Amino acid sequence: MKAKPAILLVDDEPDILHSLIGLLRRQFTVHTAQSGEEALQIMAEHPIAVLMTDQRMPEMTGAELAKQCCRRFPNTTRILFTGYADIKSVIEAINTGGLYRYVTKPWDPDDLIDLLTQAAEVYEKEAAHQKLMDEMQRYVAMGQQISQQLRLGSDGQQVDPDLLQSFHQSGNLLEDLTNETCKPAAGD
Repeated sequence: MKAKPAILLVDDEPDILHSLIGLLRRQFTVHTAQSGEEALQIMAEHPIAVLMTDQRMPEMTGAELAKQCCRRFPNTTRILFTGYADIKSVIEAINTGGLYRYVTKPWDPDDLIDLLTQAAEVYEKEAAHQKLMDEMQRYVAMGQQISQQLRLGSDGQQVDPDLLQSFHQSGNLLEDLTNETCKPAAGD
């Protein structure tokens, strides 16, 4: 049996969190927080597939939380919701927080469940991609070690310089691909 995806709901209004827990607890492992700081603490302690945060909260807005989440937990899928049509904050969240979607209150319960299910699938794909990247990095490092050993070998054999160049280029390419995840927006 497959584990339920873990989601984190963030809102400073307990009634909204309570109603969301009732709606979502069958399909997801639901974590809740009433502030951005509390959300970041939960994310540091638990792997979270989807962060769904309200925009308008005291101390840290949803856009600010999404931005910090993007930097600290880049694989977590981020969704912003609000009852206000504050387009400036939505644009900021999209540009700096790598939002997956933006949702307005009130939402249709079935549509919300579908959205969170899709967002969790995005997280799973990102996690599988990251695992593959980690494996590739390990293999490239092993190849570089082997090439170094061959180059320094005591039998006097010279290693093909093109082969060595390929190992080094693959390592640089992998590093470039890894650095592309959640790049900050220009001027950030």
